[in-house]
Amino acid sequence: MIKSYLKFIKESITIEYSPKDIIEEICVAMVLLNNEFLDNILDRGLKARYSENSQVFLTDLKNLLMAKNRFKLGKFFEGECVEDQDISKLNGLFNSIEFDIEKEWDKLVNSRTTARAIIDKLDPEQKMLSDRIKTIYWIGPNKDEDHQEDIVIVDALGREYSLFLGSNLSLQKSSSFNTFADGFIGIGVEQMFSPDYQKRWDKLTQEWVKVTYESSNKEIQRHIEKFIDVKRIDSIGYFEYFDIRHRDAQYKYLGEYMSEFDKNILKFSDLLNEIWKNKEKHFNDPEKAEKSWGEIKIVILNSKILEHMFTTYLLNNKSDEIEKQDSGYKKSLGTVKMKLMKILVDKMGCSERDVYYVGKKGSSFHKMPSREFFRDRYGDIDVLFDYHVKFHYDEEEEEENDFNMVLKLMVEDQELMSLNIIVKFSSGEFSSKLTSKYKFDIPNNFSYRISQITGEDE
Repeated sequence: MIKSYLKFIKESITIEYSPKDIIEEICVAMVLLNNEFLDNILDRGLKARYSENSQVFLTDLKNLLMAKNRFKLGKFFEGECVEDQDISKLNGLFNSIEFDIEKEWDKLVNSRTTARAIIDKLDPEQKMLSDRIKTIYWIGPNKDEDHQEDIVIVDALGREYSLFLGSNLSLQKSSSFNTFADGFIGIGVEQMFSPDYQKRWDKLTQEWVKVTYESSNKEIQRHIEKFIDVKRIDSIGYFEYFDIRHRDAQYKYLGEYMSEFDKNILKFSDLLNEIWKNKEKHFNDPEKAEKSWGEIKIVILNSKILEHMFTTYLLNNKSDEIEKQDSGYKKSLGTVKMKLMKILVDKMGCSERDVYYVGKKGSSFHKMPSREFFRDRYGDIDVLFDYHVKFHYDEEEEEENDFNMVLKLMVEDQELMSLNIIVKFSSGEFSSKLTSKYKFDIPNNFSYRISQITGEDE
């Protein structure tokens, strides 16, 4: 059981390779191998060789790749980065690039700045100077679905460092709520809309329609009355709501053109969405309407549906796998811990190797540990979690009014990182689907902390 959960599913990072990045990628690699590589051009004005014909510079870069030295064209084969002997592909690739050294001077400046950041930050213990590097592989045209890094550095001890250049670590992800709920507590659509919960979804829908109608001006109310009998709002069900169409038979195919929205509207749900998109124009008191709906959503959706669903499942099925902490958080054990760990690692986008994200000009630098890091230290890692509903609607804190769940990854009682999961309607104020938004909070010393932990293991 445990082994099956620890075998995390791969999730590839997709970064489409663009030939326009060749110059910076190769220049960064060359500065790492020869720290003075660009100094003559950038600092000493020795660019005459390239001023009249910038293509000569591209040719020189290509020749560096084709020569027998520490800089090589690389590819991944059976999980390992190796040299690609087929360098014929470089000709067509370099011929497709247009480069003007005068206009694109910043590319050279940025490359050196990025390389210097890598030298300083790649190894927290000591600088990654040229004499520590055995080989640098440029992946370029050999990127595939599972290997999207730009360069791979191999040091003198054989350790590999996979780098994404000019890329920031993505701290926000999203997915359907059904995926999250199924992964966390194994609850699917059937349970979410069981008879008890169905009544709550229906009530939420009725309150949504009621707030919209009562808040609208007379012109908008007349449009709403073309779709429903407002005296029977309390009988509208959640699923029925999305099937309601214009009641006039002449508009049953294309809907009615409504000048207030400058479009034809056939479905009732589309009408209400349009009303809320420009609520300042269509509501008598937009702030009051927004507050009323916000408070209703907090009570019914966040508390009576989502919080109740999670709490009921955990208490009835996993009470022995949860330990309450003095901090208010709950410590997960057993399968609860496994599932939460899987969610966290999947959404981080961890692969089977460590990777490094280096922002433009070295503006940011993050190490993303491999899945092996989490597997090997599973017993030393605690996953704390908490979810709660704030019953006070806050106009200035929109996401605080949605259902929030927080995960904290702890190593030796120190917080390594946290993940905030926000559950809300996938589009607009009310829709047929919920979405989960994942926001990571990674401290500035995250890479150093990871290196400390791995160093202690060694």
